[in-house]
Amino acid sequence: QNDAKEPKTDIFVHSEKFSYEILTTKVLSKRMMPVLLKIEPQGQSAKEQNQIGSEKFYFILEGDVEVFIGEHSFKLTKNNTVYFDASEPHHLVNLGNEMARILCVSTPVSL
Repeated sequence: QNDAKEPKTDIFVHSEKFSYEILTTKVLSKRMMPVLLKIEPQGQSAKEQNQIGSEKFYFILEGDVEVFIGEHSFKLTKNNTVYFDASEPHHLVNLGNEMARILCVSTPVSL
């Protein structure tokens, strides 16, 4: 049962073209972190490189994106997925004219 006083999600804005929303509460007590990424047209996500042993999964809900992982890049569209070693440098670029929405699940939890 949800406590109506407890916030449902936290939204973080990194730039005018990129934001993300943590899709659970008390995230630091969890073993994986579900996040909704939103990237405006011609925008990109923050460049990240997580700790050794980190993993990430992206599911493209809407949009056309290119994901850069280490030396490789992949063009993804709606319903495409990628699962990767998040200790490699990585980021996403919105290639389309519409907002891209990506479900991201990462482990372990890190902020």
